[in-house]
Amino acid sequence: MRNLIFFLKENSAFLIFLFTFSWLFILRNELVSSRTFENFGFHADAPFWYFFKAVFIFVLVAFIKKKINTNSRLKITLFKKHLLFLGVGLVCYVLYSNLSSLLIATIFGTFSRNFGTLYQVVFNNFSTVLDFVILGSFSLAYLYFKENRQKQQQVNEYEISKARNEITQLRAQLNPHFLFNNLNVLDHLIEEDTAKASSFLNHFSELYRYSLFSADKELVPLNDELTFSEGYFELMKVKYNGYYYLTIEEKVRALDIILPPFCIQVLVENAITHNRGTTENPIHIKIETVENGIKIRNNKVSFKNKSKGNGVALSNISKQFNLFSKEPISIEENDDYFEVVLPLINLKLYD
Repeated sequence: MRNLIFFLKENSAFLIFLFTFSWLFILRNELVSSRTFENFGFHADAPFWYFFKAVFIFVLVAFIKKKINTNSRLKITLFKKHLLFLGVGLVCYVLYSNLSSLLIATIFGTFSRNFGTLYQVVFNNFSTVLDFVILGSFSLAYLYFKENRQKQQQVNEYEISKARNEITQLRAQLNPHFLFNNLNVLDHLIEEDTAKASSFLNHFSELYRYSLFSADKELVPLNDELTFSEGYFELMKVKYNGYYYLTIEEKVRALDIILPPFCIQVLVENAITHNRGTTENPIHIKIETVENGIKIRNNKVSFKNKSKGNGVALSNISKQFNLFSKEPISIEENDDYFEVVLPLINLKLYD
């Protein structure tokens, strides 16, 4: 009984539809049979009886559908399966209607009125079949819609879970990347200048604390990422002061957007790592707004003997934006400059 109440409560919207349809259907039949308003006579209990019939058919179809679906040995197409639902339901409903009518007619002595002629039997069964075809089709269509919606929800939940797992894996790659690259810089500073190494280490510990804090986040505010990138650049100036310059356009700071953590810092880091800045020929890193995005651009002064990077960090950023944005990141490079445009992410989609 509890399961039935839960079933009816879960499908309350469809039951309201059946109740409304019952009233309209009975009203339409009364208008057709009356032909004129003078002869119109509406029995208020008729829609309720038709509604109870509709609910019974709905429960019957749902029960048969559940039983047939649990039979894993049944290998038929989806269309044939739905025909089977209707066919089995129709047979069960016709048998139920005839047996219940026969029982009531026997108890109240109305057998001759309900089953006295062949015409009466055919008419009763025709009405029974027609009611089931109409109400059973409604029920099956609703159950099919509900099943599809549940499957789509499961697919969406799976895709979200899959995307989050990918993001976690990508973030796990970037965090060690940030750590090891800076430990390498620290190693060189220890040999060159212990005072600079100490300053570097203190500043680095603060930045790494933010790195750990952001590692679990899918998206962060742009201003947080800019602050982190500026802090990283100041860290690099301990070793490379005068060789690299970072300029952030004020319009960028005014943007109220979100983006994956580390994406700008990694591009600033790549500009320093893959270009040989000098006092005479420094590397200028510029962050500015473009249409529907943020551009990070730097001039190029390549190392003579340094091998080309494997592009793991850049590939990582690209994959993250593919998960969050309909637009991919844009990469343009020639002998003079290297630039990346990060598309804007719609904040409303991730509230």
